Amino acid sequence: RMASILNETLARRAFDKIRPALELMMRQAMPDRAGCAIVVAATPAIDPAPGKDAAHFRERCHLVTSIGDLSRSPYPNMEIALKKAEMSARTGLPTAALAAHHLLAGDTVYSGSAVLEGIVVACAGLEPRDDEMFSHWIAAAVKAEASRALAGYLADKSDADFLD
Repeated sequence: RMASILNETLARRAFDKIRPALELMMRQAMPDRAGCAIVVAATPAIDPAPGKDAAHFRERCHLVTSIGDLSRSPYPNMEIALKKAEMSARTGLPTAALAAHHLLAGDTVYSGSAVLEGIVVACAGLEPRDDEMFSHWIAAAVKAEASRALAGYLADKSDADFLD
């Protein structure tokens, strides 16, 4: 039985495929950055969560991980990435596109997330433009992995009229 195509296993598999490229880029193009926090979530259209309690947002994320050593940064990058993802999941918009009227008390002042057809990814630890770039790459990898998973499911159940 397939509970949901977008889940923790799929998000991890997608991230693991592009992680080496992200690590290489950090080493070569951003050597002054020690680490990057990464969060994969979804908008309510894809992942209708019971309630909208922000305190439980992390539990609803499909992936919460990092590259490098977050402890070497003076910023709370994991908390910032989680907040960016929460803001994008709440609004359906990347943080760089949020107008002032979208912001709530406790929201981060930093941008650096992507929303791709309901897939939400946020990164923190680089410059905001680079957090956004990494977020888009990871979101595209998650979308491709979801497409691959669906194709595999349909190949195995070619007579299915509905997902089970």
